[in-house]
Amino acid sequence: MFIGWIRKNSFQSDIKTLAKEILIDENLVINTFNEDQSLCFGAYEGEELYGFISAYSFENSIYINNFYYKEGFLDEYKKRMVKLLLNNIEQKEKSIIFMASIKEFDIFKEFGFKEFANFKKALYSSGGAAFNFSNATAKSIGGENYLSIINKLDTKAFNENRIDYISKILSKSSSLFLSTDFGFQHSYAIGQSAVKISPWIMVDEAFSDAEKLLRGVIYHRGLKRLISFIPKDVKEIRELYESYNFVLKDDYKLIYKNKKPNIDLESIYGF
Repeated sequence: MFIGWIRKNSFQSDIKTLAKEILIDENLVINTFNEDQSLCFGAYEGEELYGFISAYSFENSIYINNFYYKEGFLDEYKKRMVKLLLNNIEQKEKSIIFMASIKEFDIFKEFGFKEFANFKKALYSSGGAAFNFSNATAKSIGGENYLSIINKLDTKAFNENRIDYISKILSKSSSLFLSTDFGFQHSYAIGQSAVKISPWIMVDEAFSDAEKLLRGVIYHRGLKRLISFIPKDVKEIRELYESYNFVLKDDYKLIYKNKKPNIDLESIYGF
């Protein structure tokens, strides 16, 4: 197994081939690669891509935003990918953040990562909207001023400016931005049948507006499978999802290395 720099000439076709076996956010992978190839690495068996890891550097933190591998990929190789990425991060003092499954957390602990918060993967597969959704409601969350809302609320929630990441790296042609004066929600397609809600940020205790945005994404996207990662220990957020037939199943952990990040969990309705 070769683990090292991405093979540029075949990268997009390699990712498309890998996406036939596992669910991959191809747009995010490619945009991250185009932004900074120095933080992107792959695992190859012969000419075939078996795994991929990447990170995006913000002013105060580095976010490991992609970590994919085929089923049966050995922990030994996962560790080699993580080690290679960490060795190539130049700003060693920055917080390094990752949303890890429970099994992945065991791997990252070996590199000094610590737990910041528990998360749940929320899944919706109940079909279309089972509630009234008026034109007036749709207009009230239309998202005309979403960029200014993102700039204000996301920066407050994460304590750094992530607007370029959300509007350029994460955004794609299928993106749906919904917003009110008290929050914004971004959702986008992954593959043919899944939609991810990320990010979704609200002002603390803006529960009525949060419900409008959740109704909005179900109304527009509910015929596909909806995926979101939510803080496990924030009761109001958890209960909102459950009240609209989301199933909270797999456990995840938001983890960090170096300086502990300053993130307002109660504002994050979708990581």
